[in-house]
Amino acid sequence: MNRTPRLTALLLAGFLLAGCAEVNQTVQTSPETQAADRMLATGHAREAARSYEAQAATVGSPIHDVLEVRAANAWQQAGDHAAARRDFAQVNPKRLGGDDALRYRLLHAEFAIADRQPAAAAGDFDIGDAPVPAALAVRWYDAGATAMEAAGDRFGAAASLAMLESLQPRKHDPKATRAHIHKLLGALDNEALSKGAASLSQNHPLYPDVANALLARGLPLPHGQDSMPVAGSPMRPPADEDGYRPPLKIALLLPTTGPVAAAGSAVRDGFMAAYFAESRRRPEVQVYDSSESAGGAVGAYRKAVADGADFVVGPLGREQVAALFDQGDVPVPILALNRSPKLAPRGSVSFSLAPEDEGIAAATRMLDRHLTRAIALTARDDNAARALAAFRESYTHRGGTIVAEAVISDAGPNYGTILKDTLAKAGDQYDTIFLALKAPAARLVATQLPANGFRAVPRESTSLILSGGGNARLDQELDGIEYPELAWLLHPVNGLPEASGLGARLPSARGGGARLFAFGADAYRLSAYLESLGLSPRARVRGATGELHLDGYGNVARESEWAVFSGGRSRAAPEGALQTEPVRN
Repeated sequence: MNRTPRLTALLLAGFLLAGCAEVNQTVQTSPETQAADRMLATGHAREAARSYEAQAATVGSPIHDVLEVRAANAWQQAGDHAAARRDFAQVNPKRLGGDDALRYRLLHAEFAIADRQPAAAAGDFDIGDAPVPAALAVRWYDAGATAMEAAGDRFGAAASLAMLESLQPRKHDPKATRAHIHKLLGALDNEALSKGAASLSQNHPLYPDVANALLARGLPLPHGQDSMPVAGSPMRPPADEDGYRPPLKIALLLPTTGPVAAAGSAVRDGFMAAYFAESRRRPEVQVYDSSESAGGAVGAYRKAVADGADFVVGPLGREQVAALFDQGDVPVPILALNRSPKLAPRGSVSFSLAPEDEGIAAATRMLDRHLTRAIALTARDDNAARALAAFRESYTHRGGTIVAEAVISDAGPNYGTILKDTLAKAGDQYDTIFLALKAPAARLVATQLPANGFRAVPRESTSLILSGGGNARLDQELDGIEYPELAWLLHPVNGLPEASGLGARLPSARGGGARLFAFGADAYRLSAYLESLGLSPRARVRGATGELHLDGYGNVARESEWAVFSGGRSRAAPEGALQTEPVRN
């Protein structure tokens, strides 16, 4: 039976009755069109294209235009771009609406990109709040990122890349995509970045990147993070006026056996010291051995959940944290004590003594002192590289300029050649030096700077300078260098005993353990204040490691206090960075 005359009659009758605004609905009621749509959705793009063309041949405009644009779209999806252009040329876009108008825009953009005129396609993606059909979304955001970047709309391009990655996470290199997004956002001035951030919803895939860029520049967030911690167990009593609302039962996942058990003990002791220093309601705490393996951490988490914990603190290992974050089901929120390349699950966060925080801190301190032209001298070290990257982003996007950079090897002892080359690049255009070096290399560099023509300027370092140090006689070479230090190692904090006195009595709180002890103390305070921090982008908690807040990626960011070497020993620097946010004691 030939159904073409019946199809023609049905479509034309539908058009006459419904009018132009109802053309799409009329087309969708056709059994033939529905069959072609199913072909396209199930991967039979060529068959769908031929079916749309056959239907289009039997009707007049505007239904003809709708079917032709669908045929062109199907050919494009099938990879037959010549056929797609042929059918596309027969379409009058003024007769299209709804999803068909978006199909036309997408095809127009893809053809422009193929013709090496991507900037000409940027306007095709200006659709306001109109939703993008799921069947077109991957192609839409792929083409949109290319077109908008070519046209200079860096924020739009970044948003499209973030959307594309969220749709096809396995087909994109996360590091490369993040780097591209950061490059696009980094090219925006503060006003454009802030305006773009305000235009995004809290759950947009780009918002964490934008929020982190704002925080790195010292700019406020337009709203809190939708993925940040919210109310915990409904059985918890209401929060106190300062936001204190601890869990009911905390599971502390730490290594209690094996080579890293000493680190676990230091964190545990700091956690419990803060616990007993708190006079208000305290949760039940149970320690679980997370061992050193990813499986051990996952097993400890599952046991803690089964035991009724409503909040989990830990584990310590980077691979362990990644394994927990990879779990499809995370029913109880986690305060992980390390960072993972993966974003934390909804409601969970990561906390670590991250070198990125120190890079940002150094940039802030320099710029607060109007030191806007820096030389950067760093080690061939992962921590140094991470600190430098964060320093560079924060410093340059807030008005600073890095006039020269150099990597200092640990070999030594003569750095004259590299220092002279660095000074030749910088000329006289520097007013500060940023260091990310261990103590032995930093001591040699400090003594060789004057001999190689460097002027005496303020020098800011990361805490990497403490590594390999501790000899007051040798460390006199470091006098005058400032570095970010944990608050508790400079003065008493939040009812904790004074650091030097406690270290004399408690092995886990002395030497390198002192930093982990302070870290553990802050883990307890964060467990009680995470809900409050998540609800306000300006909220801060004063901790043993510094002032704590949440960044855009589900991490706890830390603003350190500052120490300076004097007589080969560390002491509190006379002036800290400017405070711009309210602080909770």
